[in-house]
Amino acid sequence: MKSAHLFFACLFVQQVACAETPAPPATQICQTTQLIAAEKFDRPESFAKERQPGMNGWRAGIGIWSIVDGAGYAKQEAPSKNRPNGHEAVCEHLVGLGDYVLTGEFKLGASPQIGFVCRDTNQPNHHQGRVVITPTAIWIQKMSGIAKETRREELKKIEVKLDPAAWHHFTIEVCGDRWFARIDDHTLEATHERFKDRKGRIGMVARGEGAQFRNLSLWSAQPKS
Repeated sequence: MKSAHLFFACLFVQQVACAETPAPPATQICQTTQLIAAEKFDRPESFAKERQPGMNGWRAGIGIWSIVDGAGYAKQEAPSKNRPNGHEAVCEHLVGLGDYVLTGEFKLGASPQIGFVCRDTNQPNHHQGRVVITPTAIWIQKMSGIAKETRREELKKIEVKLDPAAWHHFTIEVCGDRWFARIDDHTLEATHERFKDRKGRIGMVARGEGAQFRNLSLWSAQPKS
């Protein structure tokens, strides 16, 4: 009888574990190969500490990141001597990836702008590209450099109408020189050689205060044949 109870207890744990693992998302240009990270952002432990060596997970590097109503909540860094204009909130996952897929949900709230970003493997990591989202537009931009040397080039832009108070689903796919983004039913794609470089950091950014993120999953990928 005891072994039967143990069997069903183990079965229950396995079912819970399976329920916590997200299914591979529907994709357009990439085929997912391995789940790298899955995070609901519903607890303080969802964020790893930036200064802990070897710590895996989502690093809340710049700004103030907290959990509000079961989701990650972003507040940008205030102006300081080193950064007179402040700095958008940044949360990234340290990786070593070529092609990838990032999916999840966001709410703009009072934030005027958010973005999903990647940086290369330089030390420090230089910007590669991002998809930028506002209540009225979405665009993909190629990037290079870091800090004051950052350069950006807008590649593709569409006009949209997003409700800042609603949750929106997103899927970002980067394979080779192609970047494909789906925000709800809005899609856009751009190509650039810069996107081919290996990625050392992948994450999200937010201006102002009020943007929220939840149910993020990050996958390694390869181009669809």
